[in-house]
Amino acid sequence: NSGSARLKYAYYVRCVIYESPITCEYLDEVYPEKKLLPSSPFAKAQQKMMLEHFSKVIPYFYKIPMDKKKGEDVSGLEAELKEKFAKLNEDLVNKKTKFFGGDSITMIDYMMWPWFERVEAYQVKQFLDGTPELKKWTELMLQDSAVKALMFSPDAHKAFFKTFLDGNPDFDYGL
Repeated sequence: NSGSARLKYAYYVRCVIYESPITCEYLDEVYPEKKLLPSSPFAKAQQKMMLEHFSKVIPYFYKIPMDKKKGEDVSGLEAELKEKFAKLNEDLVNKKTKFFGGDSITMIDYMMWPWFERVEAYQVKQFLDGTPELKKWTELMLQDSAVKALMFSPDAHKAFFKTFLDGNPDFDYGL
């Protein structure tokens, strides 16, 4: 599958080219036969805006469990994350597509996926309750050959996250 090969190549290129969106743009130019980004400038801009919006969701994956570990009240943060997941669910409902970029996987799906791969390990999986389209999206992503080839096990994510919560993150864990 060219998607799997492209993502493996992206992993090796990271030594020279880093930041996932930049790597995706690079891969689109190197492998023009299967683009990750849409060809329409408007659709491409929409995906970049969605990625910018999603980047504001990522801190919740860390902040909720870290604050919980400190014994702090995280109910407000949990409500905010649940609302953000509901918005993502609504985006899928409104688009009437399987994926965020359409009926096939595109850059935005691959950029968001690693965080959803971690929902269990980062103790935020329950916030997917009430988001049936988002849950369906996660199930479809799990069927993708590139995702299957490159994803870490929940146990590996949990083990890494424990090192993170303990204040000594092992960023090479599982490599």
